[in-house]
Amino acid sequence: MTKQTVNLYSSHLLPPKLRLSFKRLMVTSAVMVVVALFIGMGLAWQSSQRNNEIIAAQAQKSTFDLKKQQLEAQIAARQPDAALVAKVELEQKRLELKQLLKGELSARRSEVSMGYSPLLMDLAKVSDSSVWLSRIHVNDGKYEFEGYGSTAQSIPMWVEKLKGTETLKGYSFASMTMNRGEDKPLAFKLTSTPVEESVQ
Repeated sequence: MTKQTVNLYSSHLLPPKLRLSFKRLMVTSAVMVVVALFIGMGLAWQSSQRNNEIIAAQAQKSTFDLKKQQLEAQIAARQPDAALVAKVELEQKRLELKQLLKGELSARRSEVSMGYSPLLMDLAKVSDSSVWLSRIHVNDGKYEFEGYGSTAQSIPMWVEKLKGTETLKGYSFASMTMNRGEDKPLAFKLTSTPVEESVQ
């Protein structure tokens, strides 16, 4: 007699097989822990480097601040050399005097140029062959003439013509001296002053 068995359970009734086993779970967890550990170590190293850089920068700043304070103290303590200051002031005064002298000389040169040029032109207009000049001097608006005349009459005539010039208009000749040496022409010296001064 043959015994027959009937299987009433089908394969779909069996529990599904799990792909993630306990062993795989442990391995995955271990890998994740190792990765997390490396990441933490890297972040800690970077943080340590940044802290070291900050500490070094602060130390360098403290050094610079100390040097700055020392330099400021040296500058504050340094006083100018009195002898050097006096020398500089003396040179400045000399320069000012030289500039004033230069300006004065320029003004006098201009005054002399303005005084002589018109005078020479007027003297050329009243030139006389019987009178000739040996010296002309101009000082503070006063004129002095020295020269010679061939005759005693020629000098007063020349002086009258001289008074009519533009340069000597308004002037009078306060003094006139004449002298004749042996075998020499008549020497004369004229000194002119403005009419206003002669009136006073």
